[in-house]
Amino acid sequence: MTRPVQYTIDQLVLLDAIARVGSFAGAAKELGRVPSAASYTIRALEEALGVPVFRREGRRAVLTPEGQLLLQHARVVLREVRRLEAVAAQLRDGWEPELHVVIDGALPMGPISATLREIAARQVPTRIRVDIEYQDGVADRFLRDSAQIMLVLELDAVPPGLHGRPLPAVEMALVAGASHPLVGAGRLRREDLNRHMEVIVRDSAPRHAQAPRASFLGTPNVLYLADFHAKRLALLGAVGFGWMPAHLITDDLAVGALVRLDVEGGSAWTYLPRVITPDAGPAGRAASLFLELLDAQIGQHS
Repeated sequence: MTRPVQYTIDQLVLLDAIARVGSFAGAAKELGRVPSAASYTIRALEEALGVPVFRREGRRAVLTPEGQLLLQHARVVLREVRRLEAVAAQLRDGWEPELHVVIDGALPMGPISATLREIAARQVPTRIRVDIEYQDGVADRFLRDSAQIMLVLELDAVPPGLHGRPLPAVEMALVAGASHPLVGAGRLRREDLNRHMEVIVRDSAPRHAQAPRASFLGTPNVLYLADFHAKRLALLGAVGFGWMPAHLITDDLAVGALVRLDVEGGSAWTYLPRVITPDAGPAGRAASLFLELLDAQIGQHS
C-alpha cells in the first residue's frame, strides 16, 4: 500500500505565498516569519513529496514543473480550508448546521418557494432540508427526524413541547374532469359517487403503506396516487373524481377542464393549517429567518 503524503496546511499556505511574492524572504515577511523558518517548512514539504518544489534563481524562487502542479492542487485545498473557516465562524454566530422543514404537499408552495429562494440569495450557511409528506406522514416525519419546523395541513392536537400558530386556510374542492359521467348529472348523493372511482393522494405515513387509509367519503373504489400532481392529471383524464386543493386547480376550473361536483352534504372543505415549532422557539438563526421570510411571503401572496 502506498504511504499517504504527509503535508500540513501551513506548508500549503507558505507555498502559495512564495509563488505569489516570488521569494522566500518576501513570503516570510508577508506571513510574519523569519526566512530560515520558511526555508525549513518548504524543505519539509519537498521531503514529504519526494520532489523539488522550488529552484533558486538569484534571489527569486521559481516553481519547478512539479511545484506548479502541486500549487494548482494546493490552492484548491486552501479554498476549501477558507470555506471551512468561514462556516465555523458562521456556526459560532448562531447559524445551525442544518434546518429541517417538513411540509404537507397540499399547502400552497408559492410562499414557501419564495422563502427558500430568498434564503439561497442571502447565502445562508445552514444546509436546508425540505421533506414533502402527506396527511399523517407529515407529523410522523417531523417527530421521527426531530425536524425543526413543520407546516401541517391538519393536526388533531399539538404534541407537548411544541407550539402551533395558524397559516392561511386551504380550501379543498371535490372535482372531476369535464368528460367524467358525474359532471352535469345534477345534485349528487353519496350513493352516486360510490359507482365511480375516487382518486386519493396516499397518506405517506409508514403505517399506511400496507393498509391505506379509507377515503374521506368512504368510497369503495379508490385509486391511490403519490402526490397531487399525479392526482390532477388523473382527474383531468376523467379517471375518477376527488378532492383537490383549490389553489392547485384555479386555472383548470376557470377553463372548465375540471368541474366542481354538487354533492349532498357539501363539496367543499376548509382546512386550517399550522406552523409547528418547539415551545422555546426556533433554535437557530436559519429557522428564525425561515419563519420571518415565510410570514412576509404569506402577506404578499394573501
